[in-house]
Amino acid sequence: MEGYNTSIEYKRVKLMVQTQDKGPDFNYVESLVYLAGRVIATKRRAYTQYLHEPNLAAIIRQNLEDLHTEVIDEIVEGKYDNFIS
Repeated sequence: MEGYNTSIEYKRVKLMVQTQDKGPDFNYVESLVYLAGRVIATKRRAYTQYLHEPNLAAIIRQNLEDLHTEVIDEIVEGKYDNFIS
């Protein structure tokens, strides 16, 4: 499975964002946000509607990039502040 891993320091804590394609059995990409090795948030984006598109690989890559960026932006915007003490 392809994907992205980004470590981000926010409000003096280190968060890890991991985004990956869950593959043909699941048909979605998923981002997990980790704090101290514990998953604090999960976000998914399905691509079932694109399964018969000839450019499916490119669609999946774009979904990976978009979701990963979206979750990082949410961290910076404070969406997960309730998990940070």
